[in-house]
Amino acid sequence: MNQFSAPSRFEITAARSKSGKTFIEDSFFTSPFKIMKPFEKADGGISVFLQSASPGILAGDIQEHKINVKKGAKLEIRGQSFEKIFKMEEVQKAERKIFGEIADEATLIYSPLPCIPFSQSNFSSTTEIHLAKNARLIYEDCICAGRCAHGEVFDFTLYKNLIKIYREEKLIFRDNAFFEGSCGGKNPAKKEMLMGKTMFGNFTHCGSLLIFGFSEKTDVKKIRKALSLEEKLLYTEDLISRFNKPGQVLVEASETDFGDIVVRALGNSAENIQKIFEMVKAEVK
Repeated sequence: MNQFSAPSRFEITAARSKSGKTFIEDSFFTSPFKIMKPFEKADGGISVFLQSASPGILAGDIQEHKINVKKGAKLEIRGQSFEKIFKMEEVQKAERKIFGEIADEATLIYSPLPCIPFSQSNFSSTTEIHLAKNARLIYEDCICAGRCAHGEVFDFTLYKNLIKIYREEKLIFRDNAFFEGSCGGKNPAKKEMLMGKTMFGNFTHCGSLLIFGFSEKTDVKKIRKALSLEEKLLYTEDLISRFNKPGQVLVEASETDFGDIVVRALGNSAENIQKIFEMVKAEVK
């Protein structure tokens, strides 16, 4: 159970100095969060590891994250470990809200490690990020089917992740992942649905990489070339079966109506999806 009487908060503001280097202008956090001393990057930005004294997300947890990147600053936020979402009773749940503001010519790279929803866990997350006209964002997200080695494949109760991204206060991207699992085997039909051909198929890991505001550096054709994707792919049974092998990742990259890039990946290992995303990020940084 959650031991905290109030929502756990993490707030950070990054700014750019006159010398061109990014620094933490302000930060605030409550238990169980902590912030490590930032690591300086070659491009003048900083990388910050968000630490937690908790073993993971527990029943009743409420988390609130607020991220502000001021003009010209470059901030990367990374996680310290895979995020475990623990088992909960039927009426229990946990939730997280993330709010970000990225100013003109500023960059946010948000790269937490994948999350693992345990059997009977119930978790919902809402992310809202506001971009200025020339702001940049790289947002990474990856979910595992559960503790696969323990046989807990899609045995969580609920996993929800709503992402909304605005540019100049106009909604330019909305993604609502809403997965209902078997609730510890009580609802096997929902698990079967997630394992169906129109959902995960025989894969157990799903990742998304959002790349916004980098159109002058890269485009979807460059990303597809880096991923060795054909110009047009027809996802037949034969193609999917070729990728559904140890170490293989089924990946696709597409462009939004506003010229931003979305990369989706399915695999059977979080590490393999992470490697794909790191390769893509190297193309745009």
